[in-house]
Amino acid sequence: MKIVKLLSVLIGLALAPTMSSAQQLPIPTQSEWAGAKKTIALPNGVMMAYNEIGDTTGKPLLLIHGFTDNARTWSLMIPYLKGDYHIYAIDLRGHGKTSAPECCYSFIDFATDAKLFLDAVHIDKADVVGHSLGSFTTQALAERYPEKVNKAVLVSSTFDIAGGPGTWLWDNVMPVKEPFDPDSKFMLDWYWSPHPVDEEFLKHMRAESTAVPLRVWKETLWDVSVGNMRSTASLLKAPLMIFWGDQDPMFDGPHQERLKAAFPEAKFETFKSNGHNMFWEEPKRAAELIDAFLK
Repeated sequence: MKIVKLLSVLIGLALAPTMSSAQQLPIPTQSEWAGAKKTIALPNGVMMAYNEIGDTTGKPLLLIHGFTDNARTWSLMIPYLKGDYHIYAIDLRGHGKTSAPECCYSFIDFATDAKLFLDAVHIDKADVVGHSLGSFTTQALAERYPEKVNKAVLVSSTFDIAGGPGTWLWDNVMPVKEPFDPDSKFMLDWYWSPHPVDEEFLKHMRAESTAVPLRVWKETLWDVSVGNMRSTASLLKAPLMIFWGDQDPMFDGPHQERLKAAFPEAKFETFKSNGHNMFWEEPKRAAELIDAFLK
């Protein structure tokens, strides 16, 4: 009997730290979002900012934002996620509150930062959702570091980026001089959606986007435009889901047909009458699809 009691005490002591460490981290409001970010030093010298949300004993979920955005981009969708996730929404290098080194801003640089971040927060493997630039980063992460990615969701994606002179984004960004006006026509166009999106959210996004150093805007456009994901697509083995808004002005139907051909096993979801940021327009639907896929 004494041995049984002793074992019970020892088991209780062993479980106590695990039970006490479990937390439910709240979702910040729009006004709280930037101030709720944490930072962590990566071994390559990048100081990465991130929002940590949800069940700290839940399934790791890494969210990677698009070009000139930051972790806030997921704030409209996260409240609709119903899974028991431990969410890490990161700011890529040069974006949000993450440090902005002089070099470099290709998708493999972003992917390496994401891998080092997962290592730094002691996550062996995570589900990953990436939007636009974040989707290129997700592809590169799943290809270069397959041991770190469980399932992947690509939102508004392609692997034939085809940037450079003559494209709308390049031709609008390269002539810009500081100060960068968050309420300029270009910024209003940059965050345009076919359907209404919460204006408080958009106001924060435009202000934070124009706070991204102009050199980061231009360097990222250069580095991404001369890259191509096509040659390494066969290395992406993680189960895959792809979202596309059929009014996306950047990555249209032919881009999606090429993705389908490259990833025939992927689950493909079209958001009719939605644009490049369809998870802002229909956050509930996006969250429901992600929940179903990640189960």
